[in-house]
Amino acid sequence: MIRSVLIIGAGELGLSLIQAFASHPSEPAVAVLLRPSSKADISSYPVRIVHGEILAPQPELARLLGGYDIVVSATGFAGGPGSQLHLANAALEAKVPHYFPWQFGVDYDTIGKGSSQPLFDEQLDVRALLRSQNATKWTIVSTGLFTSFLFDPSFGVVDLKNRVVSALGSWENSLTVTSAEAIGLLTSRIALDEEHPPEGVIFIASDTIKFEDVAHEVETKGWTVEKRVITIEELEDRLRRDPEDLGAKYGLIWARNVGVSWALEDTWNAKKGIKTERLSQWVDRNLPRP
Repeated sequence: MIRSVLIIGAGELGLSLIQAFASHPSEPAVAVLLRPSSKADISSYPVRIVHGEILAPQPELARLLGGYDIVVSATGFAGGPGSQLHLANAALEAKVPHYFPWQFGVDYDTIGKGSSQPLFDEQLDVRALLRSQNATKWTIVSTGLFTSFLFDPSFGVVDLKNRVVSALGSWENSLTVTSAEAIGLLTSRIALDEEHPPEGVIFIASDTIKFEDVAHEVETKGWTVEKRVITIEELEDRLRRDPEDLGAKYGLIWARNVGVSWALEDTWNAKKGIKTERLSQWVDRNLPRP
């Protein structure tokens, strides 16, 4: 049976999902929902483009999501507050058979409500909504941090321009990372490999490391860096001075070291024997030399 898949969005993760689903051996019929103003070029993929706004009124959005066996949201937080709950409600109204919400991140259940990042509270509201019903099957793919974001200066850990590597909270704090390519591949495998895909919260990972390992990998690439620890107190002080400090909001999540890592051997991909790119391999392939 050929299954139909709708992927919402074509950013970094969306493109990886498009590539993975379009090349899956089961040959699903893949469509991609893009905003009318989107500049994404996906003409090289065998997919159908559907235009629409994720912030359209719920009945209109539900009509866009209806008619597909699987809907995967790759919108990120770009839609702003309320967008993830809006999408989930539309998916339920459309009676989507299997929904993969945008939850490609940390263990929100363990972190709980009232964290330093208010957007995470909405992720918990989405989970509560999905758990409150049984008409739509749902799968949440927990990935930890996107590997590329670990090396984005805005995250506050690796700053190659200023040759600084910082640990959030402690060098011993651990974090799970997964590359966008691995998320795309593993999500397609979770959704399509089996007749009855796994439901609920599924944990995957490319690697689980400590902040000291991040510094080591950067140095192995030839960089000489200053190493410093950004403490919880420092991040809390930044947030008091500027409640909209996005870096501090995210940084505190990892500095507190709760819900941001899990054992690699316990992940879905490890249990299935699917190898993914470890941090050292990602650094070797992507990080420039000084």
